[in-house]
Amino acid sequence: MNKKFMFAVFACAVLLAVPASANLLTNGDFEQPFSVGWHQDTIDDGGVVTFERTDTLGQPTPGYAARIYKYWSLYASLNQTVDVPSADLELSLDGRLTIGGISATCWPVAAFVVSYLNDAGRELGSTMLIARDQYCEWNESDTLNFIDVTSPGDWVDYDLDIAQEIADNLPGVNADDVRKVRVELYTYVNGT
Repeated sequence: MNKKFMFAVFACAVLLAVPASANLLTNGDFEQPFSVGWHQDTIDDGGVVTFERTDTLGQPTPGYAARIYKYWSLYASLNQTVDVPSADLELSLDGRLTIGGISATCWPVAAFVVSYLNDAGRELGSTMLIARDQYCEWNESDTLNFIDVTSPGDWVDYDLDIAQEIADNLPGVNADDVRKVRVELYTYVNGT
């Protein structure tokens, strides 16, 4: 069964900070063009992918928002990797996730992904704030934790204490090895 797949990921602000410190992300408030601090990645198999910097799309937070819209394409990501002094970090974001065009053979995902990397940039584990349908075949593990969005399409204020997240939910990740963090606005579908 073919369905048209539409995904959108929105964020007004993404803040990654050592407690009581400045944002470690460059342009985490999207006040500047994406070329400042952010990388755009896509796998476009004949669909449409749009990266947009716009007003806050109805969210009361002032300023700009990032929006990724993906239709039929396999994958789209707006991401940034930063060096960090330790896993003693706090992440805050203001965003919303939407998915559509669900079928049993092709399942959509929209997510905010936080990946924990060692000093060489090798991924140790990840946390995903995720909107997915019931057919999604991904599973949690000792290095991957899902936080399911219960109201896709609604704005969410999300805060994550990274050291506590690793201690509570990612036993396969050694927090002492975390030297980089990648933050990613992410959309995916397993087929068309």
